[in-house]
Amino acid sequence: MTDNNGKMKKLNLQEVQQRELALFKVFTQICEKYGIRYYLAGGTLLGAVRHKGFIPWDDDIDVNMPREDYDKLLSHADEIGASGDYKLAACELGNLNYPFAKIYDLHTSIRKLYDHDETEKNLWIDIFPMDGLPDDEKEVRKIFKKTLTARHILRVKQARTGEGKTALRRTLKPLVKALCMPLPDKKILDYINRTCRTYKVDECGYMGGIANGYGPQERVPRKLYLQSVPMQFEGMEVSAPGCWEYYLKNLYGDYMQLPPEEKRVTHDMDVWAETDETQD
Repeated sequence: MTDNNGKMKKLNLQEVQQRELALFKVFTQICEKYGIRYYLAGGTLLGAVRHKGFIPWDDDIDVNMPREDYDKLLSHADEIGASGDYKLAACELGNLNYPFAKIYDLHTSIRKLYDHDETEKNLWIDIFPMDGLPDDEKEVRKIFKKTLTARHILRVKQARTGEGKTALRRTLKPLVKALCMPLPDKKILDYINRTCRTYKVDECGYMGGIANGYGPQERVPRKLYLQSVPMQFEGMEVSAPGCWEYYLKNLYGDYMQLPPEEKRVTHDMDVWAETDETQD
């Protein structure tokens, strides 16, 4: 892929990770400037614990933020985008078809193999809001079932027809997508957002990334989680949740054990960058 002047270069995994790290630094600088709390999440936290940086085959960065801090970050969208190099996108800002936020590197371009969305054209880091969760585990499962079902509908709508990991998926995808298309993205996103915000973080003993897509296993004890601890990530000292062991065990089980090689996968996407901006 090239731009109009032919000045785009396809990036390898290490170059993608370096672009991701530059995005992450922009994000952490804003958080430090305004006292916004954030915590490494998902595979990024796992990478910090197991590798002190990226999981070697990983190609993204994930962070969690209490809802109050997430909303505060969104209020600084103009500052993040002021240079023209980066862009903060979120469903609340009306420029992202996901129920969370992303910071984009505007000097990059991506093509994902299995899905496509007009609001996702550049390399990104993911920023997930965390909301309050009740003590009642049955109610927790009900909340996650609502949001995971709605997120699945969004994924189907974004799926590329003609692509799929199996012949059955390639065959069924156009039919399932046709059934989901009449549902407006905004209506789905508003439903997820309302469901996520049912309980306030500071009024609950538990919290979780309801919009993330992991499921009930991401519920964590609020007070322990919010006791931030420093952690190394690619030479940076960053913020991790106080109960990081509890969190990782719930998501991954024996998290220090490397997965089999066939499960060491990326996002199935190609990334290009402007050649005069590409980091070595």
